Amino acid sequence: MNVPITTAPMTVAERKAALRRLVALFGLMNTMIELSTQGAPRSVAEHATAARDLVGELVADLAAAR
Repeated sequence: MNVPITTAPMTVAERKAALRRLVALFGLMNTMIELSTQGAPRSVAEHATAARDLVGELVADLAAAR
């Protein structure tokens, strides 16, 4: 689904905050991959929940920046 998103330009501080969250998300995803290869499903689920919540917060913040 291609939905055009038009938002006001982000400030430098907003971009930095978004970038920090994306870096944290990348780290969580790497951890999930490592845990899944080690057979730790509970830990993977916990990290997946944290990743989902982080993405949700970022999306909400970006939507509010309109």
